[in-house]
Parts: sequence; structure tokens; C-alpha cells
Amino acid sequence: MYDWLNERLQAGPVVTANLRLARELSNAWNRQQAAAGNSAWRAPAIYPWPVWLQRLADSVMSDRKLPLRLGAVQSQVVWEQCLELEVNDPLLSLGSLSRLVRDSWQRVHEWQVPFDDVAASARSADQRLFVRAATRYRERLAKERWIDDAMLPAALERLLAKHSVQCPEAVTFAGYDRVSPQTRSFCKALEHAGTQVEFSSAKMTSSAHLHRCDDIDAELRTAGQWARNALLEDPARRVAIVVNRLEQDAARYERLIREGLAPGRHLDDEFPVDISYGAALAGYPAIADALLALRWLFTEISGADAGRLLRSPFIGRSARAGRYRVDLRLREVPDRAWSVQRFVAAMRPRKDDPDAEDWFDRMALVAARAGDLEGRRRPADWGEFFSGSLDALGWPGDAGLSSRDYQLIDRWRALLEEFSRLQLVAGGVSGTRAVSRLASMATDTVYQPRNEDAVVAVLGPLEAAGMQFDKLWAAGFGADQWPPAGRPLPLLNRDLQKRHAMPDASPEDTADYAATVLQRLRSSAVDCVFSYPATIGDAEQLPSALLTGIEPAAPEADPGWYAARLAGSARLVAADDPVPPVRDDEQIIGGAGTVNRQLDEPFSAFAVGRLGARWLEEFRPGIAPNIRGNLVHDALRNLYADHPGSAVIEAWTAAQIEERITTAVDKAFGRHVRFGDAQLAQLLSLERERTAELLHAVVNLDRQRGEFDIVSVEKKIEAAIGGIKLSLRSDRIDRLGDGTCVIFDYKTGATKSFLRAGSPTDMQLVVYASVADEVVSGIGLYNVDKQGVVISGAGPAISGHDDWDEQLGAWMHAVTDACAAIARGDVRVNRKQSLADARPLALLSRFAEIRHER
Repeated sequence: MYDWLNERLQAGPVVTANLRLARELSNAWNRQQAAAGNSAWRAPAIYPWPVWLQRLADSVMSDRKLPLRLGAVQSQVVWEQCLELEVNDPLLSLGSLSRLVRDSWQRVHEWQVPFDDVAASARSADQRLFVRAATRYRERLAKERWIDDAMLPAALERLLAKHSVQCPEAVTFAGYDRVSPQTRSFCKALEHAGTQVEFSSAKMTSSAHLHRCDDIDAELRTAGQWARNALLEDPARRVAIVVNRLEQDAARYERLIREGLAPGRHLDDEFPVDISYGAALAGYPAIADALLALRWLFTEISGADAGRLLRSPFIGRSARAGRYRVDLRLREVPDRAWSVQRFVAAMRPRKDDPDAEDWFDRMALVAARAGDLEGRRRPADWGEFFSGSLDALGWPGDAGLSSRDYQLIDRWRALLEEFSRLQLVAGGVSGTRAVSRLASMATDTVYQPRNEDAVVAVLGPLEAAGMQFDKLWAAGFGADQWPPAGRPLPLLNRDLQKRHAMPDASPEDTADYAATVLQRLRSSAVDCVFSYPATIGDAEQLPSALLTGIEPAAPEADPGWYAARLAGSARLVAADDPVPPVRDDEQIIGGAGTVNRQLDEPFSAFAVGRLGARWLEEFRPGIAPNIRGNLVHDALRNLYADHPGSAVIEAWTAAQIEERITTAVDKAFGRHVRFGDAQLAQLLSLERERTAELLHAVVNLDRQRGEFDIVSVEKKIEAAIGGIKLSLRSDRIDRLGDGTCVIFDYKTGATKSFLRAGSPTDMQLVVYASVADEVVSGIGLYNVDKQGVVISGAGPAISGHDDWDEQLGAWMHAVTDACAAIARGDVRVNRKQSLADARPLALLSRFAEIRHER
């Protein structure tokens, strides 16, 4: 394999069409040297085209120096600066437009189209915009004596004519499906300078087969299974799977291939599959968290983003229990725009949590340093500050790093260096602008870690150019998939593109190029398989018309999902692992709510009350419903904190009521207002008005009731029922004129009824009644909502029940039985509930499997 490589490397360097082929040929060379018994050898002279051009540029004689060359990012910044002078549309993304303009500029140079022709052919507004921006760009580069990547080959070609470049004796070009006029012209200049030029066209004699698969999923799983079988026959084989349109959903396609290759391990990140399509650098969690932390130094972020940094394994210490507790507290306050300073002041832990204190100390230190950097600074200064700030934050964490982690960090550092070099084309910028530019660069950078241990290569049709394999499967070659749709450049006149035979200028060119790529794939391996899906969605498919001369093969069965094959193969067996009874010193968590759960589903009570299972509140914009309810509860507690009786409440004047309500609401809202931003302050102001109206309605309702004295509000009760200890908190207990008491539970959502078909909908009030020191003549839900402030309950004090004692006794007996069941270790699962009701504990209870076994 690659038999031509040794001979050509002895003659001179090998130049590849892409970086992937350069790595592949270097690895092949290393394998050849190791197979020859060599213990050490020189690194081969194999370079991608841009790298080789730069090496030639570095060899230019000192008296014939080239103009200063801009890198890709520097070039894009200059394009954006030129476009800003031509475009006056705040909704237009200059970043996206500049990339499109730069691609057009590159294509114009590669196909050696005179700029005057481009200008003369411009017809549409977009085409004229490109001409104006390109004119400014050319003038800027000429004024500064700069050139960019697109202009470098022509500049070197002029120096080749003057023999001012150190040329090799020979050079081999590999992996070129299409050679641009610029490359052909450069090769002629090399030949005139005495260099022997050769294009590698080594082809393998192969057999090809055509497979029809049910759909895309089946096609890729089958390809994975085919690769598995090939490697089982001979582990030394070089196997590749080429996927047409791999870039559309690379992660999903990779999982499907892995499922066929290693059934049941499609999510294993360490599995040796090397996929050629990378992801945006900014999408990797370590980089995303670094960018978020840097952005926070200059702008405010949401509570969800602050919580993400609290939980991040890449910031601070690896221990994060204390930070998790801060995150839980953060979810209990209204969301807002947090600055670092405001967040540290409001959320710094009050107790000894070393990892949380360390995190807050780091954030406060770096934020203080950022605050000292006023005004605009050069990109190099910002690059140094960003690097130092991340070091101070402990990025990328103190856990051990894998090979992939090191590769990622190295690419990030290279990006910071590229950012620092922007000062050549950009002046001073603010910190906010600097972080935004760095984030944009990270988004535009496609990164893929190398997997040296890969046994199967997954590539797109173009990435496979120049490579050779023992076996190759090419998937996605249906009639609607290949040839792919042409993509002519929208900023260049179509007739101009046709006159210069530019790529995809016509359907004929697209079809011819697709045929070339297909033929190259057929000659890339000894054994080739082409496949296509029989259906895509509801549309039936035929094989591509370009797959001529390939005989259909016997269909291979879709291996399907490994987990699906296991379904029904075994029955669920309950392990002999009984839950131990509650210990004497064990405290049940959740109070009356846990007892209420026991009556509905014992497992839920066990998970919450004994295991301490919790689910996270979601971050929601504005004031979340649970926070709104807590504010009303707090205000109600403050309103009746001095336990006024009905006579006192009746005697309050309108001014006194207003004053008490204002004070109660102020105390409830105070902790949220203190560190709020302007937007939250406005939301809280509206919520204050709503809460005050609700409190007015509560006072009005209490003034209409009979004689009572408020005995307690938010009373804590330590109790023992049915053999378990409970910590309870009742919202409100009133003592009536006859000496009995009424127990209320405030409900701040939609109006709820206490009874349904004669039974309580919520047994928490019955729990409170079970431990009451006084005779209970009523229990009820005190609904406090804009739709109505009403009491829904049971008992003679509320609804006039004649058999109240008997009824309450039965309910209390049910509570005692439920507590006794908790004490025994009851963990039954309610099979009659829906899956939605079983969530989010269904994963722990195995509800779906249990219901399936029913």
C-alpha cells in the first residue's frame, strides 16, 4: 500500500491536497520504516499545500523578501473592516458575510479570474457589494504591503521566475481530484525553475459490489457490521467507511456505525473509530466553559450560565460538593443578569465549603484584575490576560488529562496565539469585544482530535482523496444523494463562473466531478462496497446513475440495535435485598410530604424520605412559579407573625392594613431586591403589587370568618408517628372560640379542592392533625391566587360535617398505617400510575420494566 511513497520521498517532498492525507501518508511511511526493521528515521517531507507554500516562502532569499502574509483570521478581520464601510444593516452578520466574501476571493485567485472581469460582470446588489469590498481590500493590502493565502502562490510564482526561491529537485502532488488553474500555473513555474513535478495517480485494481439497505440507519449499521467482520477475519486490514454528506449529522452517523461495529457500545468515546468530520472548537465543553468564564469578566450572564460554571469540572478544584449546594441555592432565587461582583456578594457560601470558597475566591480575584483593565487594549495584551485568567481559575481543572485533552488544550493555546497576532490588522479593543472575537474564532475553528489507535476510518468522499485501503464501504450513494447538489458562489456572476470553468458553475461540471470522485473511490481499495438506502423518509430511492458496471450483491441483514435484540430475552427478577426497617435514630426527610407520597406510591416516599433523592429546579426566565409561591408564603408569614386574632384584624383601619401588608411584602422581597438588576427590579415590582393584592384578599376573607385567634404560623413540629420521626412545618393554625383548632395549608397555584369523592386530595393536613395538641375541628387548603382567595376543607368549623370525628379518625389511621409502612421498609411501586407520574423517579424504580412485566 502506497508503494510509490518511498521512491517519491527520495526524490523530494510530497504535497497533499489536505491535512488528513498528509497525516495518513506520514503514518504509512512510519509503518514502512518499522516493517523494514529500522529503529529510527527522519520525519518524511510530507506537507499539506498551504504548509508547503509557507516553507517555500520562508526559503525566499533575503534580498527578495515577500510582503508580510496575513493568516486566515487576520484576513477575515480586514474583510470585516472593509465590509463595515459598505454595509449599513445592523441585522446582517458581518462574520458570516466576511467568510462568504473571503471564499469568493479565494476562488477568484484559484481560477485566475482577472478582477476587472469580476467587476464588469457584477449584476446583482450582492455581486456589486463583493466588488466594492474587494476593491477596498486590495487597496488596504497594497497600502500595507500585505498578501493573504489566496495571493501567496502568485507571489511565489513571480519569485520562482527570478530564481529567488530554493526549489526541490522533485515534488509529488497527491490527493487532487481537481487541479485549479492556479496550481497548474504554479507547477509550470516549478518546472521552468528545474523542479520535476508529478501527480500521484496510483490506483488499485478492485472489485465492487452494490448493496441496497432499508434506510439510512440500517445502511450505516450494516456498514459497521461489515467492518467488524472484515477485521475479525484479519485485524491488520485497513478498513474505511465513506459516508456521503457526513457533515450533515456526523455524530449520529458515527453512533450508527459504531452500533454495527461494536454492538451495544455506540456511546463509547474511547472506541477506536477515527471520524474525519470535526466539530466547532467552541462546542467542546472545556472550551465553552473557558469562553463563558472570560465573558463573565466583562458582561453579565444568566443564572443558568452561572450555575454551569459552578458545576464545571474545568474551573477550580475537582471536588465540587460545596459548589453544587450553591447551585441548588441559586435555583431558589429569581433569575437575573449576574455580574461576578454581584454573584459573589449574594451567593458566597456562609458555611465552610472549601471547594466553593476556592471557586468564589478565584472568580473574585480574576474579576478584580479585569476591573483594573480600563479602556481599549491590543489583542496581544488581551491574549496574555485571557491565558493568565484561565490559569488563575484553575482551567482546565486538576483531574488527569487524556491524550485527547492535551490535544484540545494545545489547539486552544494555538487559537490564543492566532488571536494575539490580530494586532497587526486591528487596533485596541475593549474586553467585551476581545472576548466576542475570541469566541467567534473558536466557533469558526473546526477541531478534530487525532485517534492514533483507530481501526476504522470514517470519512467523507472528498476527505478520502489519495488514501488507500484494503476494504472500503461507501454509503449514501442513492440517486437523490449523488451527485450532490452544485454550490456555485452566489457573489460571482454565474456566466463568469461558466466562462472560467469554475467548480459547480454548471450541472455538467457537478456531474463530471462527482463521476471523478466516484471512480477514485472505486480505485482506493481492493474490495469496495457501494450502498444506498431504499427509502429516505417516505420517498423510495434508486442507486445513483453514476454507479455503472457494479453488480448488485446479496443483501446483508441490518443488525439493528443490540438493546432491541436483548429485549424480552430475560425476565426481571427481584433481588433478595430487602429494605431495612427505619432505625431509632433515623430522621425521615420531607416531613408530611413523604407521608403523602407513601399513600400514593411507597417507592417515591422511600426515595425521597430515606434516600434523600431530589430533582433540580429548572432555571426559568423571570420569576419561576415555585419562587412566586415562596414569596407569597413568606409575605403571609410576615403579615400574621404577631398572631393577631379575628377581633384585632377586624379593628385594623385601612391605613393599618396597608402598612402591615407593605411591611410584610418588603420583608419577603428584600433579599431578592438587594442584589437584583434593573430588569429583575421591575419584575419584582409587578410581583409585589400582585402579592399585596393577595394579602388584601386574605385579610378581607379572615375578617368575614367567625371568631378565631392565630396560634401559629410556619410552626416547626418534631413528631413521631407509626414508628418514624418527622420534622413538620404547618403553615397556619387558628384556635376558634369553642377552643378547638383549624389547620390551614396555603396553596398559591391554581385553586385546589381538599376533598375529591369524599377523600382528601392531600393528606399533609391530616398528618398535622395527627400531632396537634388541641382538638381539631377543621383542616383545609387556604387557596391564595388571583383567581380567588377561598378556603376548601373539611370539618364542622369549615363545612359542617356531622361525622367529623369518625371521618378524621379514619384518615389519621391511614396516616399511621402509612408511617408504619415506611418504618417497615415498604418500597412497592404503584403500577397503575402513568409513566409521566412516575417521573423523575422512574429510572430508580425501574417503573417501565415493572409495568411491562405486569
